[in-house]
Amino acid sequence: MATDTHGSLSIRSLTERSSEEIRQDIAKGEESVTQAMDQIGERIKEKLDWRQYVMESPYVAVGIVAGLGFLASRMLMPRTTPMERIMGSVAEEVRYSLDHMRNSSQGPGLLKVALLGASTKAVANWLKKQTS
Repeated sequence: MATDTHGSLSIRSLTERSSEEIRQDIAKGEESVTQAMDQIGERIKEKLDWRQYVMESPYVAVGIVAGLGFLASRMLMPRTTPMERIMGSVAEEVRYSLDHMRNSSQGPGLLKVALLGASTKAVANWLKKQTS
């Protein structure tokens, strides 16, 4: 661009530019913008490339994956209700008592087992009625 004797742009120099010069300047600007966008795209791809992170620090990657797996399993695991926990404890106690009775006595043990089974069933029914 032409400047006058004082170093400032003259209006005449701005108007004397041909349309071809303006097109060339626009094309240069487009090229520089395209190159900048390509460079930014490459940088983003490099930063988001998980394979590079795994290669650089495999132990950290394994730890992160294990932690995410644990969290996912905790979120997807069905939770036991209080009633299920109570019934599980009762069933465990009955199993223990039955095993103990069976091992300790032979004759009157059958009566004890029957009474224990009936009482366990009564307790279970009572608990169900209480939670309903």
